[in-house]
Amino acid sequence: YQDLTRTTLDIVDAWARKAFKLEEDKSYFIKTGTYSSKFDFRNAKVTGLKEVRELGEYLLFIHFQANQMASYLVQPRYFGVSTTNEWVVREFIEDKENNPCIYKGLPLHTEYRVFVDCDAKTVLGITPYWEPETMKQRFGHEDDADSPHQIHDYIVYKSHEDVLMSRYEANKQKVLDHVREILPGLDLHGQWSIDIMQNGDEFWVIDMALAENSAFYKTCVPEALRAPQEENWIPRLGQSD
Repeated sequence: YQDLTRTTLDIVDAWARKAFKLEEDKSYFIKTGTYSSKFDFRNAKVTGLKEVRELGEYLLFIHFQANQMASYLVQPRYFGVSTTNEWVVREFIEDKENNPCIYKGLPLHTEYRVFVDCDAKTVLGITPYWEPETMKQRFGHEDDADSPHQIHDYIVYKSHEDVLMSRYEANKQKVLDHVREILPGLDLHGQWSIDIMQNGDEFWVIDMALAENSAFYKTCVPEALRAPQEENWIPRLGQSD
């Protein structure tokens, strides 16, 4: 990324404004096909005239971020974070609940992760996305727990935990009922996670992934029901279909 010239950045910015039909008075959420940089939310939300005009640069940067996660210079390494070349831009869903923020600007909405089997058309389980023990372990007990960002996020999460969990318990059955309604029309195969964000009285599907690649798969889905898909990243050349 650091080797790109100003001319290249300007070209990509102009392309993004046209390709995504950007409006300079709106805010946008951006990601690659597999990565959003939400843990540093300043790179995931694009807002204001200057940032919208530079949205192409934001996409280039988060794609670069994802690629670096597989670098031998990074520890721990994560392979497969940027295995596609798609770029995604959608209008940012403005917070209606005045939620506090973690991850440098991410509103702490109540979110639901639902595991489904698209072949059997069944729901396998549901869990809060911001699961309390996982979040408190992350912010309060990892190697960087003494950093200002982690201390801030730990305090924010603890203060908002009861609100998150009360909303989750009050609405999880409604979420399950709606997911069961849409399953018959979901043209996918295998097991998936579906992430749903609550914003006031609205519920938004904001992400999906293969179930086995999603957090809480082994704690939420009974072992007897798990059916991970085999992914073959190495083509077999010279063989016909």
